[in-house]
Amino acid sequence: MFKCISAMTVVLTAGSLIISANVLAKSTPDLDAALAKLMPGTQATSIEETPLPGLYEVSYGSTVFYFNKDASLMFRGDIIDVNSRVNLTEKKRGEARSALLKSMDESKMITYPAKNEKAKVTVFTDIDCPYCVKLHREMADYNAEGITIRYMAYPRAGIGSSSYKKAVSVWCSDNPAKAMGDAKEKLDIPEKTCDNPVAQQFQLGQALGVNGTPSMFLEDGTSLPGYVPAKRLANEIQKSK
Repeated sequence: MFKCISAMTVVLTAGSLIISANVLAKSTPDLDAALAKLMPGTQATSIEETPLPGLYEVSYGSTVFYFNKDASLMFRGDIIDVNSRVNLTEKKRGEARSALLKSMDESKMITYPAKNEKAKVTVFTDIDCPYCVKLHREMADYNAEGITIRYMAYPRAGIGSSSYKKAVSVWCSDNPAKAMGDAKEKLDIPEKTCDNPVAQQFQLGQALGVNGTPSMFLEDGTSLPGYVPAKRLANEIQKSK
C-alpha cells in the first residue's frame, strides 16, 4: 500500500505542474480528509461515486484509483460494464487525457498539417528514437490519410540529456518543422536555446503515462503506444468516432 502511494505521488508530482483541479463531485468528508493525508498538497481532479455503492473513483489527471469512503482500502484496476462491454475506467482516462492535450498551446507544438484534414493526432517524439525516425519518414502517408501530426517533445533520457538538448535546438530553430526532419536524419543543426516548451511537454507525457516513443494520442484521448502505420492509424481514428 505504502509503496503504491509513494509511486503514485511521484507520478502526480510530474503531472501537478500541468493539471488544474476541477470541481469535485460526490466526495465525502472522510474521503477528502484521508486523501489529504495520503497525498498532501495534491488535489484530485475529480471524485465520483461508482455504480458500486461505497466505492469512489478518484482521478488525478489520467491516473485513476478507487477508494472506499474513508480511503482505508484502495483498488487499482479497471471497472468494466459487462452488458455494454465498455471499460468505464479507460473511458475516464481517455476523457482526462483529451482534456490535458486540449489545454496545451498548439502553437508550441511542431505540426505537419494535412491538406484535407480529418483528424489531429498528437505524437510524443524523441529525436534519437528509431521508430520515431520511421514515423517521420512516412509523414506524407499520414497527411495523405487526412491526418495532421502534432509533435510534442519526449526526450526519453530526461531533462538535461543529449536528446533533450537536441529537442530544445529543434524547437528554438528558425524553421522547427525542417529542423526536426534534419535532426532525425542525424544532420547537424545549430545548437540553440530559447524560451521553449520541451520540459513542459516532457512532464505532460509523464502525466499521460508515456513510457516510450513514439506515443500517439487521438483527439478523444485514446492512447496508441508505439509506431502505428498510416493506414492502421486511419482505421483506429475511424473506430474511435
